[in-house]
Amino acid sequence: MKIKFDEKSKKYIKKNKIKNIVIQVDRNSKQACCGLGSIDFEVFINSKHKVKNFKHINKNDLEIYYEPSLEFYFKDDDEILIKIIGFLNFKKLYVANEINVLK
Repeated sequence: MKIKFDEKSKKYIKKNKIKNIVIQVDRNSKQACCGLGSIDFEVFINSKHKVKNFKHINKNDLEIYYEPSLEFYFKDDDEILIKIIGFLNFKKLYVANEINVLK
């Protein structure tokens, strides 16, 4: 599993001096009829306190923590693409990959 950032998210991380990110499975979304079979992920910035038994990667002075269960959804050669969404000061990092578990 490889974690990749697009150019806008790299600039955002550098500009805001983000030191760590946490990636975990979003257990609260997609509970309506339209989201059955797909899994979303949450990305938290500077939330190192959220990690308990998470795996750890260092990438370009950025600490990345992720739930071990992500390895169930992504194989060794798969990429997790992290992008940014938002407007003005209301920006958020997110995982652009959507996983369909019904395949």
